[in-house]
Amino acid sequence: MKGMVMDDHDVLARTLYGEAKANDIDDAKAIASVVMNRVGYKNWPDTAAKVCQQAWQFSCWNTNDPNRDRILNAHGPWFDACKAIAKDALAGGFYDPTRKSTHYHTRGVKPFWSKGRKPVYETAGHLYFNDIDTPAPETATEALNQMHPIGKSRTIQGATVAGVMAALGPVAGDIGKSLEQYAYLSEYIKWACAALAIIAAGYTAWARLSDRAKGVN
Repeated sequence: MKGMVMDDHDVLARTLYGEAKANDIDDAKAIASVVMNRVGYKNWPDTAAKVCQQAWQFSCWNTNDPNRDRILNAHGPWFDACKAIAKDALAGGFYDPTRKSTHYHTRGVKPFWSKGRKPVYETAGHLYFNDIDTPAPETATEALNQMHPIGKSRTIQGATVAGVMAALGPVAGDIGKSLEQYAYLSEYIKWACAALAIIAAGYTAWARLSDRAKGVN
C-alpha cells in the first residue's frame, strides 16, 4: 500500500472495515454516523478522513494495532459493503440510527466518559452515546486513562492493599494481646499481615511495570 493516497471515502470505508463487527451492516452504519457527526463539531476535525485518523480515536489506525495492516490491505465482499456505506454516509444518504452520537465503545469496556450515561443506540458490537463532550485525547497515556482511569489501576489497588496490611499488622497484633484468650494469635496475625503486605508490594511493583508498558504514568 506504499504511496497510496486515501481520500475521505477510502479512509472512512477502511475505518468501518476495521471498527465494525464483521458483516454487521447496522454496526457499520452506526460507526459511519459517529464519524460524520464528529466532522466539524467542537473538539473534532473538519473532514471524515481527519476524524478517522485523529490520534487515539479509532484504534484500527493506531500504528501498534494489529488491525492496521488488515484495514490497509482490506478486500473482499465486506470491504465492498463498507465502501458503499461510506459513500452513502458522505453523501448524507441514510438515516442516522445513533441520534447524533459522537462516541461509542465495545461491550467489553466501560470508559470513564460513559459513567452515568445511557446509550441511545446499541448494536451487537457497540454502545452509542449522543451526550458526551469529552475532548479527544492527545496522547496514548490520556487515551488509556479514558478507558482505564489511573485511580482504578492495578498499581493503585496493589499499593492500597500493601499499605493497609502494613498498617493493620501491628494494630491487629496489639488487639490480640489485649484479649487474653487470643494473645497466642497476636504474632501469627502480625506475620500474616506482613506477608500479605509483601505480596501486595510485589504485585504493585509488577503492576506498575505493566501499566507503564501500556502508557499509564
